[in-house]
Amino acid sequence: MLTASVICRLFLTPSRTLMENEPKLESDQFFGTTWSSSGATWVRPDSIYTWVSDKLGFQVTAYPDGKPVEGQLYVREKLEVKDKYAMFLGGNQPLCVIENPNGTRGKLLVIRDSYSDSLTPFLTQSFSQIHLFDPRYNLSSIQGYIQDNGIDAVAELYSIPNYIADEYQFVLSR
Repeated sequence: MLTASVICRLFLTPSRTLMENEPKLESDQFFGTTWSSSGATWVRPDSIYTWVSDKLGFQVTAYPDGKPVEGQLYVREKLEVKDKYAMFLGGNQPLCVIENPNGTRGKLLVIRDSYSDSLTPFLTQSFSQIHLFDPRYNLSSIQGYIQDNGIDAVAELYSIPNYIADEYQFVLSR
């Protein structure tokens, strides 16, 4: 499994656009899954920031029910609900494709859980297409998907607890 620092070195091209942006505070009232399940209600909320502008011409196509619909890099309406992390890409979905007409690194397939959603905006800086494939909701053949879509690189990005407990890892062998 790749760590965030390794991913940055392997997949990210330094971007002047990114480096010129200041982080933007989106919410200072984020209580994640661990907080919700721990009972540690005395812990202060975390903050959600964005670094990559969603106004850079990326095209996001979401497949929440298997059919393509226009998506968003940041769905700020989700900041008004309990699961504020769903602000990134709109939350869990079987497949999401982000296109960057200025990307120079080809097509990246990310086999992932929601852990990768906050990293995805950084990846948009480098790749012409990023395909986010969640095997918890998408039981399609990954090998077939790679061939059908001309994928150049594959990364698997999971939170450690989900990776260990994920009963859908068998999808990787398809």
